[in-house]
Amino acid sequence: MLKRHYSPGIPMILNQKTFNKKHAFITFGKKYKDKKNYFNLSKKSDLKEAASNLYKILRKIKKLKFKKIYVVKIPNKNVGIAINDRLKKAAN
Repeated sequence: MLKRHYSPGIPMILNQKTFNKKHAFITFGKKYKDKKNYFNLSKKSDLKEAASNLYKILRKIKKLKFKKIYVVKIPNKNVGIAINDRLKKAAN
């Protein structure tokens, strides 16, 4: 395992339920509506799909020039363990 993975170079706050409306919000699951600053890893709550979408979404957020990223709590089981590990490394 690498000590550091891709990082968007933007401050990230993990395991959030709420966020500042002017920042990006990475969501997971169908309970989140589509909004211009919401980026859903998987509307179907599929951890494999979320893992596949993670870096693409981080790059998109960086391209859109958001100043901060809030991330909901991702289930810490199966592939979710790897997703959380990568998010922690990207946040540092």
